[in-house]
Amino acid sequence: MRRIHPYLLTAGLVFTLALSGCTGFSQEKAALSGTIEADEWPIVAEVGGLVTEVKVEEGTRVKAGQELAVIDERSYQISVSEAKAALEQATARLEEAKAGSRDSSIQKGVAAVQQADANIRTAQARQKQAEAGIRRAKEQLAQAQSLLAGAKHTLSYQQNRLAETTALFKQGAVSQKDWEAQQEAVSQAQTQVDQFEAQVAAAQAQYASAQGEAAAANAQTGTAQAQQAGAVADLDLLKEGSTDYTIRALLAAQQQAQAKLDQATLLLEKTRITAPADGILLRSSIEQGEVAKTGANLFTLMKADQLKLKVYIPEAQLNLVQQGQNVGIGVDAYPGETFAGKVTLISEKAEFTPKNVQTPDERTKLVFAVTIQITEGLEKLKPGMPADVILSGASEEGK
Repeated sequence: MRRIHPYLLTAGLVFTLALSGCTGFSQEKAALSGTIEADEWPIVAEVGGLVTEVKVEEGTRVKAGQELAVIDERSYQISVSEAKAALEQATARLEEAKAGSRDSSIQKGVAAVQQADANIRTAQARQKQAEAGIRRAKEQLAQAQSLLAGAKHTLSYQQNRLAETTALFKQGAVSQKDWEAQQEAVSQAQTQVDQFEAQVAAAQAQYASAQGEAAAANAQTGTAQAQQAGAVADLDLLKEGSTDYTIRALLAAQQQAQAKLDQATLLLEKTRITAPADGILLRSSIEQGEVAKTGANLFTLMKADQLKLKVYIPEAQLNLVQQGQNVGIGVDAYPGETFAGKVTLISEKAEFTPKNVQTPDERTKLVFAVTIQITEGLEKLKPGMPADVILSGASEEGK
């Protein structure tokens, strides 16, 4: 019998007309050759970070749930702590709302209202002072304007007298002394006008300042009244207790905080890389000190308890197999022993024999792929072993 290389992953086909020594099969049998395979499962990193420890080596047999590697969990622990604190805060607010306001909270509300009242009184007193200042400034302005008008009238009179005196002085009707005395009277009248104009300007400035102070006091009063209204409303809520809307909002905030804690806890758990099933660690793609990225393949696990064998059968012998049929399997490592298997899949489509089959004649044949699940001898058979599959000519198991 011709056999393929022990590590070929694609089965070759050899057909023999007579094979004896295998109990339970007719004298005319077909022997198909292939290589035992096992399912491989990739183990990926669901979170990223520094790999602080790798606990298994390639070729190690592992159990489901066994820890394979550890990713630095410090940042994930911090996220869990923050989420716990947020949940505690949200829970406390909800419980306080459900229990109603405490006396101390009501006392604070009353104090806030009283303070607002005091602010209103202070603002109103300032406003009254500003209004009195406006009245005084207005009176002073009117008085200064009246005095200015009188001074201007006097100046005009003295200027007219000076013009007359000057004309008489030129005619010799008055003395120089009288003419100079009239000039002095005009100068004094002009000085008074200048003084009263300065007083009017000062009174106008004081009046404008008083108006600005009144406007500021009025605004302060409005602000204090608004603060008082808010404080009174808050006090009313404290006395009545929290509304249903407030409690629902706080309950939603608590649920959101719980969801964030659950998410943070889940990510923390994923820093421990574990085996998803029993098997053999076929490959390791990470070492201690490396940084694993989320989604990176860290290990490849081989499920040794689910061995299978794929062989190819010529179209002419397709009647020898059917799905669910029991078959015999032999390997070189255990001569004379036959292990049980079951046909689980027969390809619906014919194909040419794979290129790695040994002879050109065999490669030109149309064949169908047949997958066989090995059900016996799992403790002895290993992936990579070449194996022969023996099919009974009469297909007795299928009857």
